Amino acid sequence: MDHTNISTPANQISSVKTVRFSNRPIYGKFSIVLLGLIFVSILPYYVKVYNTPEIFSATFIVHSILYLGWYILFAAQSNLVSSGNFSAHKKLGYMSVALFVFLIISGVEMLIGVMAAYDPNWTGGHVHSRASFVWGILHTLFSFFIFYILGIFFRKQLQLHKRFMLMASLSMVSASVTRVAFLPFIPVEGTILTLVATYAFLLTPMVIDRLAFNAIHPVFKWCVPIYVVTQIICIGILPGTEIGRAIAFPL
Repeated sequence: MDHTNISTPANQISSVKTVRFSNRPIYGKFSIVLLGLIFVSILPYYVKVYNTPEIFSATFIVHSILYLGWYILFAAQSNLVSSGNFSAHKKLGYMSVALFVFLIISGVEMLIGVMAAYDPNWTGGHVHSRASFVWGILHTLFSFFIFYILGIFFRKQLQLHKRFMLMASLSMVSASVTRVAFLPFIPVEGTILTLVATYAFLLTPMVIDRLAFNAIHPVFKWCVPIYVVTQIICIGILPGTEIGRAIAFPL
């Protein structure tokens, strides 16, 4: 596979030596673990929706279905490749486009709902935590969008495609973790727990690469640090500023 026709900085990613990084699938089992962890982390909300559906909006319920559906599809796609069923993988790939569009639309609707729920009587600490939640959603939407588009753009370069799609999936992990981290009975500060849990997920494929190839692929070398830095800025720094809160709650 010749990657020499790609310009910098993409060339720095796509010109990886094929001797070091083969195209063999290595994230199939991790995708199953990821699906399991995502399901467990959002299970309390599914239980609440089942027991008391009247307290949840249709937007929330639809978004929850789409959100879990993405991870089911990602696990299916990863394991179809692992089993060598590339034809089914390609057909399901078209489904991912529709799911991607609906997730973005649903995510924006959720974002607007969280922003519109602002109450001027909130305490300073609550304003900060809710602003952090808003910025977390913004960061997730933007990251998911960018990584998915890159995954589609590099769909014919398997080493890049699978890692960008994995990054797209990992970019939404914080959305699930955040909802659990800020529950009232959680003893750890929500922002810290969200960051630690998210970074544990991001570290895993880097460890897999190191074990499988004795090196970390440039996709992770570039994308993970950028994701981490921008996430810290979004949910850790901006919510504590006047402009950050103004953007989070413009009304």
